[in-house]
Amino acid sequence: MTDPFAAIDTFLERWRASLAPPFTLAYVDGFIRRHRAQVETLIADTLAHRRARGGERPAYKPDFLAYDALTTAQRRLDAQTDKEVMAQLLRRVDDQFVGGYSERSVIHNFAVEYADTRTEAIFLRDAGWDAVPLLLERPALVVVAGGHVVAVRDWRGGLTIHPDRKGTLNHLFADLDRAEEKLLHIRDVLDLYPDTKEQLVKYAYATWREARKAALNLKQPTPNTTSERKRKSP
Repeated sequence: MTDPFAAIDTFLERWRASLAPPFTLAYVDGFIRRHRAQVETLIADTLAHRRARGGERPAYKPDFLAYDALTTAQRRLDAQTDKEVMAQLLRRVDDQFVGGYSERSVIHNFAVEYADTRTEAIFLRDAGWDAVPLLLERPALVVVAGGHVVAVRDWRGGLTIHPDRKGTLNHLFADLDRAEEKLLHIRDVLDLYPDTKEQLVKYAYATWREARKAALNLKQPTPNTTSERKRKSP
């Protein structure tokens, strides 16, 4: 990871250059010198929350704390019915339409991405992880342990482990790969290609339903055919 203070120094330089009277550079430099620790904390928290809201890959420990704050509300959203979750997703889709983005672009690069992320979270929870899909500016997936976010899979697909948990969550990579493979299998079976809002709704509902069915089937005990044959033997 790069030095977090380098980003703060860059921010401060841009801020200084944008100042207008009555604030002189000498006054600003003196203020920063006297309150450097508080300014660094404020800027680090602000940048961390900005990155988290954008679904960006965390770079520093404050970034994970920012994801902690977002995850509580996102967990409540994910716990709602599929219909309620879809209503929230469609509102975000409409907001992006207003911003001038095309329907196909928003559906493919945002809405389907979140639907798939929620599906993968179902499989990860079935594997024993506390996984939460995040409906942010760009969807993300987090894993929680001990009440805190310990891993983030950003919208680009990169998985980042909390610095304090390095080397302790290696099996998460394999479980995430399996979740992605199961999602791809469901997509092949459903053979749905969402290019419109109507198709998106069908795709998301069907994918979530099939993921839950698959997870439920995996939990079913395997019949003990050997014992059954023994009972039927004369």
